Amino acid sequence: MKVQIVFSTLSKFFLAICILALFSSCSSFTQQAKPRKSEQLGEQILTSLENHTDLSESQMAEIISDIVKSNGTSNLSTAQINTSIVLFSEGLLSSVGNGNFEQLSSLNEENQTIKSQKVQTLFTLFPVHAKSIASNLLEYSVYEEDELLEIALSSNLDPSTILQAAAAGNSLDILRIGWGGSGAFSSIVEYNGEIYASSDVTGVWRHKRPHWYPVVEGLTNYNITGLLVHNDSLLAATKKQILKLGSDNVWSPIGLKLNTYRNTTLQLYSTSANGATCFAALEAKLGCIDERGDVTKKDLSISRLKGVFFNKDNDYIFGFNGNELYRINIIDGSHTLEYSFPKDIIRIAKLSDDSEALVFTQSNVYELGSFATVNIDLNNKSIVNVLIDSSPAGRHFIALGGQWNATIHELTLVSSGLAIGARVKIVYDRSLPYRQWRKSMTRPIGMPNTVKGKIWFSDYWGIYAYDVNSNQFYEKSYDASNFVGTDIHIANDTLYITAMDNGLVSMPLDRPNKFTSIFPRKSSDWLLAGHAWAVNSTDEGIFATLSPWNLSQDYLLSADTENKFRNVQKIDDSESRQDTTTFWGQSYSRKLVLGDDIFVYKDGADNGGLYKLNYSSIDSDNDIQESTSQKLFSTEKNRVYRAFTEYQNYLVSFHIDEQKKLYFHDINTGTLVKTINAPIGLWAFELQVIEDTLHILGSMRGAVIYRFDDTNESFTELVKIPSASAFMTIKEAPDHSITLAGAIDWSAEPNGKLILKKQDEEDWIDITCLLSNESGAVDIEFTEDGEYVYILQQVSSVVRIEVSKLQGYQGCAS
Repeated sequence: MKVQIVFSTLSKFFLAICILALFSSCSSFTQQAKPRKSEQLGEQILTSLENHTDLSESQMAEIISDIVKSNGTSNLSTAQINTSIVLFSEGLLSSVGNGNFEQLSSLNEENQTIKSQKVQTLFTLFPVHAKSIASNLLEYSVYEEDELLEIALSSNLDPSTILQAAAAGNSLDILRIGWGGSGAFSSIVEYNGEIYASSDVTGVWRHKRPHWYPVVEGLTNYNITGLLVHNDSLLAATKKQILKLGSDNVWSPIGLKLNTYRNTTLQLYSTSANGATCFAALEAKLGCIDERGDVTKKDLSISRLKGVFFNKDNDYIFGFNGNELYRINIIDGSHTLEYSFPKDIIRIAKLSDDSEALVFTQSNVYELGSFATVNIDLNNKSIVNVLIDSSPAGRHFIALGGQWNATIHELTLVSSGLAIGARVKIVYDRSLPYRQWRKSMTRPIGMPNTVKGKIWFSDYWGIYAYDVNSNQFYEKSYDASNFVGTDIHIANDTLYITAMDNGLVSMPLDRPNKFTSIFPRKSSDWLLAGHAWAVNSTDEGIFATLSPWNLSQDYLLSADTENKFRNVQKIDDSESRQDTTTFWGQSYSRKLVLGDDIFVYKDGADNGGLYKLNYSSIDSDNDIQESTSQKLFSTEKNRVYRAFTEYQNYLVSFHIDEQKKLYFHDINTGTLVKTINAPIGLWAFELQVIEDTLHILGSMRGAVIYRFDDTNESFTELVKIPSASAFMTIKEAPDHSITLAGAIDWSAEPNGKLILKKQDEEDWIDITCLLSNESGAVDIEFTEDGEYVYILQQVSSVVRIEVSKLQGYQGCAS
């Protein structure tokens, strides 16, 4: 955003001073009357209206009136009640209530009277959000500062809120764009009165309602199996070791290295009565930390453990792997096989302090010790997890179903055993792009428990919290952005994002974080849902490559310039996606080249190769359009990642075979014209053209970029980062003032980089600190006018930065 000028004229300055003076007394009144967050009138109204369906406007007005009367500290006029109904119907009430303030930009379309009514009502309904509402109204130019101050006057709002919001516009313009979900959330815990969540790709998040903020400094790996509190310290189990959060919010190792992995490790840890915590490791080790913080690591003759549980004896811990339950001596690591169940163990837990521990398997429940069967009617469904409520209410839940589709039910202790109650509804956050087509949960991950007095749990797509009043779970992932992006593209004043598991998503440049899922669009698109790898455009429309989860073939997805889905066309006829010659054993079409024709390169020995597609513009809501795709060229393995582009009337690809080579193809026929040997040891993962010069990006004893000189067919090294795995992107600003390049780390360690080189300067400077984490960048796009640059991180989000600020930026402090 442009730097906000708080008061551009002297008259505005005096207006502000006058209003401050007028309200110096009422400001204190407003402060006293301000309700706690949980008591905001707007939240009460929103919860009540969402709990009903098919309400008439008169019924909604009656509900709101009853809430206002019972509130005591708030009052709404008839006009404000009617406006509240409109705000609810438009979805703006839900957006503001959930902290999605970007939706306020839609008020630009309203006339002045209606706009003022809506804003005054929002200020009244959400006083705690007043500053956020004000700052977004200013950012999206819905109001000038003096206009907003006048509304503050009529809304009995402390005008300093408006002044603070306006002044905030002077900070460096860095905006995080993204959505929470589609990468797995592995745990939710409470620590020092705050809520923390962990992810398998983005590390750790701290919740400050409604937002999530990354807590990643010091993490040695962003793949977190789970969080736990031990001896008043917050610990994080990465896939390789245990870390502790310091008072400076920096993570550091505690000296305990163990292999764990989310959803393979089912019950990560258990704490004994004397304060020792031991961990389940996917190796023949038992690692523990005692109440003093001392760590031990014992050898086991058990190959690995998926879960552990302390019962009554502090010297012994139960461990399980598959269907086998062991009793392990934590002093010497010896063990006995206690029991083999018919089905795999899911979790061991106590439903109350005075009850016996229970062993939950996929198909039944047993008493720990006697191993007697507990009476429970699963109705032929499988147990996938148990949600334990340790609060006095003791309201437990059980998840039934499968890995990718599960339901939540109440679970209660009864005299005859356990009773499964009715299915509990989940209210999904419809602002998240994947919730436009996916409205179901997967298997809950980890050890769901009580957080701040109520059950929170996480799965492969989101974070959810239980509300006792409505007996529903509400999705809370919001902006804990953990999607794995693959490509971004700017066209038609729109940012297009392709991502693993998310398909093709669009966002208007002038409405950040307002997402539309172009495809998939609805639940019936499930068959073709999966990974989208590349996006590009022509005057005819938007195109992306798509690799569904459930099909072996790749597809070309197309939409028009208004973001309306057109069709999908099959690229190849593969019968299996598994291919040992490919990267990570899966065959994909990761790069798209558009010109007079459409070209993709699919890796793999069986059906890989260079494909040419004739685009069909026929709109099809249901059927896959049979394309006239033609394989133009193929090698034995076709080991091409994303290193495929158009250059000087050639189609150029880089093949990572025994002899690494650039392949130059005729752009019309695909015929191989020539090959050029690459520097020995170079693995290229991307090719990009800057000012008619071909750049080869990849890995050779670190991340490296080469420039190709076509006159003498030579390679010149431009930049190298030994600590990173590979460069994936390099782009130059439209005015040539700066060049940015992004490198990543394949192992999820914080070694990714974003670097900058200014025009007429030789040195590259590190600007990674401007990103949400240190995973690095996989794509970079400048707006056509050069005002902003959008950086797609390897994991987490897209980061928007104002280019003019980067032109004078001196780099991150060492």
